[in-house]
Amino acid sequence: MTEGRPEQEIVSVEISPEEAHALRARSAIARLGPEHPDALTAMRELARVLASAPGRGEEAVELYQHVARTQWAVLGDRHEETLRTSAELAGVLRDTGQLRLSETAWRDTFRAQADTLGRDHPDALRSAAGLAAVLEDLGRAPEAEPLLRDVLERRVRLLGRDHPDALSSANAHAASLLKCGRHSEAEHSLRALVPRLENRYGRDHEATIATRSNLGAVLVRLDRHAEAEEHIRAVVQSLEATVGPHHDSTFTARNNLAAVLHAMQRYEDAVPILRAVLDGHVALHGDEHPTTVGTRNNLANVLIDVGRHAEATELLDRCVRDYHRIYGPGHPRLRAAEEDLAWLRDGPAPR
Repeated sequence: MTEGRPEQEIVSVEISPEEAHALRARSAIARLGPEHPDALTAMRELARVLASAPGRGEEAVELYQHVARTQWAVLGDRHEETLRTSAELAGVLRDTGQLRLSETAWRDTFRAQADTLGRDHPDALRSAAGLAAVLEDLGRAPEAEPLLRDVLERRVRLLGRDHPDALSSANAHAASLLKCGRHSEAEHSLRALVPRLENRYGRDHEATIATRSNLGAVLVRLDRHAEAEEHIRAVVQSLEATVGPHHDSTFTARNNLAAVLHAMQRYEDAVPILRAVLDGHVALHGDEHPTTVGTRNNLANVLIDVGRHAEATELLDRCVRDYHRIYGPGHPRLRAAEEDLAWLRDGPAPR
């Protein structure tokens, strides 16, 4: 309030990005109405910010669902903005651990984009990759691999083999080969890809790190443990220097390091790493997220091998309940956890 005098700042108030986008969304709704395309865009931007804020994922899902339903009614189910919202919703459903809902959302979005925009459109290719990623999360890598191979081939044809999107697709496809048990093919692809990424980006770039991590995982499967440990320790060191010790990617790399130590029967070295990783995932994602549950299962398996059966039984009992909720009955991860739990409760003989 200037009372005719020049404006002068009285106080500066800092607000969070979530609060700023909430103010913009409320203003757009008040000025334009809740169904106006610009108001819907403002709400989607708020949902995007909420999705990146710790502990706000469920709120983001609810807001994305509201925007998607309204866009379906106002713009139509095949409108570009509707499909963009549907793709972002599918991604947040995956991030919050709602994998089967995410699969449905990705599948519907991909089909609609392929029909309206064509299979070569960048949005359709991103949705195909998103669908493949959640299929892998659900333990259905053989369904994901052809999708990722198709995305890779299209991006190489459209963009060239050294385009960032093509390089990213090459790593994703190689990782899928690994998850399908096609280890020799995966190693061949990854060994060719690592130097290309190092030449383009450097050793500590996220793309190079991701590919070296996958190469380490392949070497574990091929029982070349010393070489695998060397790669994975380098990945951990790079991630700690670039994104920090408490980043999700760093926790994943440490989990992989524990896996190779477990394979080398260095159980006492693996246990504290997995305990720290589990604590980190709980802090980032909560107790019931699939990533947290998977780490808990990994820790239980190492504890079995060091003879701490009571603690392993407690952890596996919880994993069985969570896997049943996440994947449903009959899933391979659920069956494996159930078998280990039954073995422990029967009074295990040495394995």
